[in-house]
Amino acid sequence: MVKSPKITLLALLIALEQLPTPLSSDEKEALETTASQLYLDPDDWDFIKEGLIATIETNPALYQNYQTALTQLQSVSGNIPSEQMPTQKELETELISDNNQPTTFGYFEGEPDRESDEILNVTINVLTRKDPDKAAKKLTFLKRLQNWLPKQQNS
Repeated sequence: MVKSPKITLLALLIALEQLPTPLSSDEKEALETTASQLYLDPDDWDFIKEGLIATIETNPALYQNYQTALTQLQSVSGNIPSEQMPTQKELETELISDNNQPTTFGYFEGEPDRESDEILNVTINVLTRKDPDKAAKKLTFLKRLQNWLPKQQNS
């Protein structure tokens, strides 16, 4: 996965985590469609991104949060230290599926791989939830990342 999708998807997750009001059923459905597209053909990023941005733009609060997060992520050129990324243990406890079974992700042991599909997998997992915004709020790595980003802009 190239940096552009990773930054866009991280910005989306951060925007969802910060969303003050719940998503509408149409927005949830559109995000679930995006998740399906990402799962089936992540290499068709340009097409997927077009639909994703259209969905984000329909919700002013989500769009504003997304733009802020995107700007912050672009300011560090996507160079995010691995300690800011999710760990396997965090994801297993924070994204337990509806049947209380751990969710499988793109890496299994050790440190997260910056080039793996972990962000793609987390995004798909969050967007397919009944309430993607609530699922994003459970991700502690997003809070850690949001605390780290402003410090980089002041450096």
